[in-house]
Amino acid sequence: MKKETLNTFIDKYSLNGTIESVKWVVSAKDKNIKTSAISDDKNVLGFVTIKTNDGLEDMEIGVNDTAKLKKMLTVLAEELTISPTKTNEKVTSLTLASAETDVQYVTSDLSVIPKAVELKKLPPFNLEIPLTKEFVTTFVKAKSALSDVDIFTLTTDKKGKIKMTLGFSNVNSNRINIEVKPTAGKDKIGKTLHFSAKYLKEILTSNTDCDNAVLKISDAGIANVEFDNDMFNSNYFLIEFKNID
Repeated sequence: MKKETLNTFIDKYSLNGTIESVKWVVSAKDKNIKTSAISDDKNVLGFVTIKTNDGLEDMEIGVNDTAKLKKMLTVLAEELTISPTKTNEKVTSLTLASAETDVQYVTSDLSVIPKAVELKKLPPFNLEIPLTKEFVTTFVKAKSALSDVDIFTLTTDKKGKIKMTLGFSNVNSNRINIEVKPTAGKDKIGKTLHFSAKYLKEILTSNTDCDNAVLKISDAGIANVEFDNDMFNSNYFLIEFKNID
């Protein structure tokens, strides 16, 4: 496996270090590696797949310190091999080797890994926002400009246009308003909605290798965005913040 591929996989689920503990599931039959992730505050769920596992056997791997694993990968060359050590059929460590260097990463018992349950029954999405390069650039710059703001808010103005606001408040505040251009027929919300700007920024910056994604919003309080290319599939769900003044 290429180190860049493994690093990209880690970046897509860890979202710049905001998620540390996950379970990797390797499937020899499906020839992929999957993980599901949930943030400590339960405001984001992520499901990421590498579409090739480079011949690895079936196994489940508990990764409880993603940041340490990512740092250890820096000493390896671009081409690497992954070999598990097992005790009673459970993976207890991974040896990652390249050229004349190898590292051993101690894995975790799966019982300590938070479980991210996939949302099988989703509500209808009544708003869809195409994630154009222009929109992504504007949103990332807006979040960087208001680095202390962790929430974006969706509202409808008096003309019926959807507006996304960072720094929304009922009192005077620093804020940035972004007028969105939704998909025709999927262009309304029935109430004011608040979601994590912090996680959306990390989702967008971790998936710049994918085009044509759409941010889907439901009045039920769920936002969803999926990215797909030849190597990766990444699917994220943001949960609404309630009782925001």
